[in-house]
Amino acid sequence: MSPRSFVKNLTFQSNDLGQAQNHTGSIEDIAVGFVNKGDIMPTPVLYLSDIGDNSRVTAKFTPVLPIYITSDYEETDIVRGQVDTPAMWTQDLTTLAQSTTWNLARDPTTGRYSIDHA
Repeated sequence: MSPRSFVKNLTFQSNDLGQAQNHTGSIEDIAVGFVNKGDIMPTPVLYLSDIGDNSRVTAKFTPVLPIYITSDYEETDIVRGQVDTPAMWTQDLTTLAQSTTWNLARDPTTGRYSIDHA
């Protein structure tokens, strides 16, 4: 199915909750995504299929920052897929202040890493 139109009545009930309603008169697929600068079409991050006419979908956006410690990447590498090590720390970014500083430390005796709020 090719996209017929962008949803113009996407509303946000709070900072993280978005809602869209199908007013096309038929069953449609709805995708929520982001438009990158220079792109013509948005990149979907959430795709919902077979949404009935006058049906509503709600999406909650919770940005979570995971921190991984691994030697598989170099300092300037961009991680483009699944990381094959568990996250040592995760944080819901909506709970942080606009400016936040953290300290990453390595214990020289155990080799373990820790992260603490500065």
